[in-house]
Amino acid sequence: MDQNRPPYWLGEGEQVPEPPGAAVDLIRSAVMESGFNCPPALVRLPVARLRVALEAGDIDMTPLGEQPSYAQSIALPRDRDGNVDRNRALHNTLVVLVRARDRLPASTNPGEYFRGKVLGATQGSSSNARLREAGLTVDDGARDLERNIEKLKLGRVDGVVVSLVKPEHLAATLKRYRGAVVQLPQPLINTRLWLAFNANYYRAHPEQVEALWSWLDAHRGHLGTFVQRYRKIEP
Repeated sequence: MDQNRPPYWLGEGEQVPEPPGAAVDLIRSAVMESGFNCPPALVRLPVARLRVALEAGDIDMTPLGEQPSYAQSIALPRDRDGNVDRNRALHNTLVVLVRARDRLPASTNPGEYFRGKVLGATQGSSSNARLREAGLTVDDGARDLERNIEKLKLGRVDGVVVSLVKPEHLAATLKRYRGAVVQLPQPLINTRLWLAFNANYYRAHPEQVEALWSWLDAHRGHLGTFVQRYRKIEP
């Protein structure tokens, strides 16, 4: 994506900075260590154009979250029965941040509590459609976590959805708010993310693509490792 969302994606616009972000580092590692024998050419696009570009074949690969359905032009890992392989995915947990002054009990079930309320979510997040399908009201106008937390503090949303890739990273972020914003203990949902390929590219390079999906399965904690590295270089 062409938006600055540290630590996953850094910088704005078309140019890819160095360092590029934890998610880009993961993609590079997956490509280089699974038999492609060449570094990936990185193309930055607005969030809404990523899936469209993949379906059209303008790009060969992009991260793609769980969807109600997938176009035939998109290739995802499959199990022996031909279903999307949920094991060969990046697994993630979504939690909710709330105002400490609301004094919600630790036993709060966010999936039930936020029905009829508004959840702030990052613009273009792959999980937003799934949250809406679950009957939740999502405000995804803000482009990053910090802007969503400001909405929360101002009372414009009742909670903020955030990925729990590295718990220590989220804890460090919350320290900046001096106890005014806290995390609900119970997760909202568990999600999955794949590196999806254009189907024509997959048919041309099936062995390399399958090897990449298997590499991701074997290195499930790698994204968290990269996130931690970026955390260490933050001022």
